[in-house]
Amino acid sequence: MVEEGHSDNAGLESDALPLDTNNVQLLPEPEDPGMMTVIDRDAPGYNEIPSRVMHSPTTERSWRGFALVIFLSIIVVAYPTIESILFGPLIPTSEWAFEDTGVRSLQNENLDGTGVHICMVDTGIDLTHPALSNVKMGGFLDLVGDNPDAIPTEYGVDHHGTMMAGILFSEGAFTGVSTGATLSVAAALGPTGYSVKDGAVGEAVEWCWRTQKADIISLSLGGEADPTMAIGGPTVTSVQDALEAGVFVIAAAGNQGENSSDVSTPASIEQVIAVGAIDRAGIEWSDTSRGAVSMDGEVRIDPHRKPEVSAPGSDIISTNDPSLGIPYASSSGTSVSTVFVVGSLALILQKHGDLINQYEQVNGSSSKINLIKDSLRESTLGDDHNLRTGYGHLDAVSWGQNIEKSLS
Repeated sequence: MVEEGHSDNAGLESDALPLDTNNVQLLPEPEDPGMMTVIDRDAPGYNEIPSRVMHSPTTERSWRGFALVIFLSIIVVAYPTIESILFGPLIPTSEWAFEDTGVRSLQNENLDGTGVHICMVDTGIDLTHPALSNVKMGGFLDLVGDNPDAIPTEYGVDHHGTMMAGILFSEGAFTGVSTGATLSVAAALGPTGYSVKDGAVGEAVEWCWRTQKADIISLSLGGEADPTMAIGGPTVTSVQDALEAGVFVIAAAGNQGENSSDVSTPASIEQVIAVGAIDRAGIEWSDTSRGAVSMDGEVRIDPHRKPEVSAPGSDIISTNDPSLGIPYASSSGTSVSTVFVVGSLALILQKHGDLINQYEQVNGSSSKINLIKDSLRESTLGDDHNLRTGYGHLDAVSWGQNIEKSLS
C-alpha cells in the first residue's frame, strides 16, 4: 500500500494481496483504507484562505464595480505569474519541517540538489502548477495511460504525486528541498492509488535506475507488511537490482500504526532506507508503522533495523490541484516524510558526491550504501533504535557531516 487515505472503499486493506499485484496502493490510513488522503480540508488555514483571497465580483452597477471585475479578471489570467507573489504570503506553510530537519541550513550553503537525479514512482505529476513550472524534467514514464509519448500527467484524484513533488521542487508559496535537482517521474499508480497492473511498480523502478540513471529512487508506496512472505516478485527484484547498481532507494515505512507486523515492502528490504513519520512536536505520527525485529527469521542488525529514520509527516502543506482557487493542501503520512529524506540526500550528494563515487569505485556499491546508512544512524537524535521512529529524527546537517568525516 502507499500513503495517506480517506475513502468510501473501507475494507480494501483486509483484501490486500502480496506485493506486485493490483493492490499496490498509496499507503492508506488504517481507518479508511481505500483511497489516499492528500487534501485535509480541516487543516489550519485551509478553509479560511479562499474567502480572503478569491472574492466574488461585486454586483454594483457602477464604474467602480466594473473596474473591480476587470481587475479580478486580470488577476485570474495572470495567476501563474503572480501566484507566489500575491497568494504566497497568505498560504500557511510547513516551514517548521524544513527548519527542523536541517534542510534550510544546507540550502544556506548554496545547495539545491544541482547535478543529482531523483526518480519518483507515484501517480504522476501536474506541471501546470505554477510552483512547479521550473522543474528540470529528466523523463516521464506513463504506465497508467500506457502512452509511450505521454507528457507528464497527474492521474491521482488527490494529486498525490504532485504533492510529493512539491515538497522537493516547489518554488511558490514555499521553497522545496531540492529545487535544482533533475526529476524523472514514473506514473505507476492509478487514480485511487493502486498499481495499474501486475509488475507496474517493478517496471517503474527498473526504468528509474536502468534507463534514467537516477541517483535516488523515491517510493512513497508499499505493499502490505507480511514477514512470512518470501522475498521475490518484480518490485522486490527491481529494487534489489537498483541497490546492487549503487542507486539509493528510500521508501515509506507505512501507515498501519503500532500494531503493524512490519514496515511495508519494499521498505522492508535491508539496504532500502525506510522512513517513519513524526509530528511537529517530534512525536511519532499516530499511524506510522512499527518495524519488526527480524525479517524471514533473521534478526536485523545495524544500520538496517527498520525503520531507519523518521521525518516530518503530519499536516504538511504542499502543491495540489492547480485548478483549485488555492492550489495547496495538507497531507499526513509516511509518504510525506519519505520525500524529506530523499531531498536531504540530494543536497548531500551535491556536496559530497565526488567523494562518495570515489569510495564506491574502491569499495563497491553495497559498501557505499552501508556508509550512507551508517552515517544516517549516527546523525539522528535518538539514543537507540525505536521500532516506530527508527534511530531518530532526520538531521540533514549532521548526516552530511558524518558522511564527510567517514570519507576523510
